[in-house]
Amino acid sequence: MIPNTNPAGLLKDGSVEIFVMNGDPACFYQGILYTWSEFPPEIIEQLRAELSKDYKALKGLYILGIADPEEQLKKYTFCHFGDFDKVPDISHQGEFSPEYWDCGLRPCLADGLLCHIPEVPCGNLTPHEAKIIRLIARDLPNKTIADRMGVTLHTMNREVKNITRKINCNTKSGIASFAGRNNII
Repeated sequence: MIPNTNPAGLLKDGSVEIFVMNGDPACFYQGILYTWSEFPPEIIEQLRAELSKDYKALKGLYILGIADPEEQLKKYTFCHFGDFDKVPDISHQGEFSPEYWDCGLRPCLADGLLCHIPEVPCGNLTPHEAKIIRLIARDLPNKTIADRMGVTLHTMNREVKNITRKINCNTKSGIASFAGRNNII
C-alpha cells in the first residue's frame, strides 16, 4: 500500500487543512478549496468552540485589541493554523493540531499566546526558541542559524543547549524529531 502524500483536506475523509492564502485563512475540506468568507459552517463552529477553550489565545486577542468576535476567529485561525502541510489541522475525528509557523508578522505583541507553541517537559519554549528549533529541523549548522538569528556562535550553542534541556533530549536529531512531532517545521 502506498502511503498518502496529499495535503490534508484533499481527500474526502473529513480532515481539514487550514493555511494562509493572499493574507487570509483558507482551507481544503472534502477536496474543495474554501476562502475565509466561504468556510463551511461546521468548520467555523469547530474553530469557534476551540477558540472559546483557548485562554492564552483569547488573552493574545485582547492584547492586540481585537474585540469583534468574527475578527477574533479570523485572527485566531490565521495565527494558529496558517501553515500548509500534510498534517490535518482538524482530523476527521475533530481533533485539532495547531502549528507554529512563520507568519511574517513577528515581532508580535501576542507571540506565544495567539500562535501555538507546544508545551515541553522542562519549562516553556519562547517564540525565539521555536524559530531556532525550526532551523535545526532544516539541518542547518549552528553557525548558519546564529547568523540568521543575529547572535554569536557561542550564544547559539548556549541556546541550543537550553532547548535540549527544555525538551529533554541531547541531540540535534532529537530536536528535529521534536519539531516533527509538534508540527513546528
